[in-house]
Amino acid sequence: MGFDNPVAVSIVLFTIAISFLISYLSIRWTRTTTDFYVASGKIPWKLNGAAMFGDYCSAASFLGIAGAIALSGVDKWWIAIGFFGAWIVLLLVLAGPLKSAGKFTVGDVLVGRFGGRSLKLIAMVGTVVIGTLYLVPQIVGAGHLFNLLLGWDYMTTVFVTGAFMAMMVIIGGMRGTTYNQALQGLILIVAMFALVIVASSIYFDGNPLRIIAQAKETVSTTEAVKIGRDLLATAPTETVEDAFALAQTIREMAPETPTAMTPGVAVPGMWNQLSLVLGLLLGTAGLPHVLIRLYTVKDARAAQKSVEVTIIGLAIFYIAVLFAGLAAMMILYPTLMELLAAGEIGVATNMAVPFLGMELGGEVFLGIIAAGAMAAMLSTSVGLLISMTTSLAHDVYAGIIKPESSDRERVVFAKVGAAVFTVIAIVASIWLREQNVAVLVGMCFGIAASTFAPILILSIWWKGLTKEGAVSGLVVGLVFSLIFTFARFLEMSSVFGIPVLVNPALYSVPVAFLTIFVVSYYTSNQGDVEKFMAVAHRKA
Repeated sequence: MGFDNPVAVSIVLFTIAISFLISYLSIRWTRTTTDFYVASGKIPWKLNGAAMFGDYCSAASFLGIAGAIALSGVDKWWIAIGFFGAWIVLLLVLAGPLKSAGKFTVGDVLVGRFGGRSLKLIAMVGTVVIGTLYLVPQIVGAGHLFNLLLGWDYMTTVFVTGAFMAMMVIIGGMRGTTYNQALQGLILIVAMFALVIVASSIYFDGNPLRIIAQAKETVSTTEAVKIGRDLLATAPTETVEDAFALAQTIREMAPETPTAMTPGVAVPGMWNQLSLVLGLLLGTAGLPHVLIRLYTVKDARAAQKSVEVTIIGLAIFYIAVLFAGLAAMMILYPTLMELLAAGEIGVATNMAVPFLGMELGGEVFLGIIAAGAMAAMLSTSVGLLISMTTSLAHDVYAGIIKPESSDRERVVFAKVGAAVFTVIAIVASIWLREQNVAVLVGMCFGIAASTFAPILILSIWWKGLTKEGAVSGLVVGLVFSLIFTFARFLEMSSVFGIPVLVNPALYSVPVAFLTIFVVSYYTSNQGDVEKFMAVAHRKA
């Protein structure tokens, strides 16, 4: 489309400019490590909850899940349900105790119980691995988005996007990141509801429930391509151009085919579904960029109330995502079929929502939706970079390499780290450009569920955990989850005869927990467990 979308481009650039301005105005609050890492713990819980919502609703939520629903139907809503349900786990199990027991990073919690430096180094490695892989889908989504708006080459877009993400972190620190995430969360929810309302008004007689009713009679675009691959070339022009007529024709050709509202089609097999749900439910409890936000408020009660705000926002948002995804399927039926038939799966999935915006309201609406998508990517990306650089500077540089370093040296080290991590993520984004961003994020959840989630939950709730058990469980969980994650990326069907599933969690989570229990049984260093438990579970 090149520069044929000046209005849409202007809206996106205006949104980016506001984000950059917020970061710039926050420079005065990034002079010390405590300021840069966690805004000195002075963020109000309502603002923090809004920021957590913006941080969590990444490109996977805004583009990936809605796009996946547009291709495969309600099955892909399982991902959203898993994303949402995970916050209930975080609220009930970790939010309060984690705030009470830590200061800046996951490593702080482990060292608070067991002491020593080795756990900080291992925690930093886990943070960097998860953070880098989580950055990839944000950059992939931005690459496709700018290609749509500006006609830029994908390589150019990922470099520009990555550079801007790094600058926001380097300039604004946690305070700037917090305000940006809260603003971007607002943009996200407004954009998604605008999609649903306008789509309902134009195509479904103003009744959003008719979207569901129509979806029950519509074969998903993924299944439709299998049935009518030649139909696009042979059917009358008016049938192909009319999305609803084409969907009806496909349905008549294969009346027994499952519809967009039939569960169990896109994620076939019980084991795949179990693995996906397990990874999503435990994953949030191990995501460093989510956990670090618990340290930006004053106490455990404020941390819990922040999570409650996030849960309410997510419940509303993910309902809208379902309606928007199904609406995109039916309104863009011919377009999505053509993209799938041409092998453009990445574009079809990740750009379904912007395409829908263009269809519903031209450039203005495309600009609003694109601004929402960019807000999602920037919000999550800066949160990831903050958590990664904080762990690098606090756990490794200040904790191991140079404990006597000054605040200024640590902040500079963190900012250099942000630039380095961005470069690594850009390289990975070039490799994984055709992957669905929601699938990529789901894999990161599987890794987090296999590493930090087990050791944090057991550190806070099980007195029998030993230092050796924690180290072994973290390492084994990381190795197993990475093996099956990259096996999926490389399209391997099995590893040593074990089938590769949609998510590594079904294998790596039980192995991690089993390793922790077995090693803890045969070792005895439980750390300063009584003092640690008293601190972690004290009343706010």
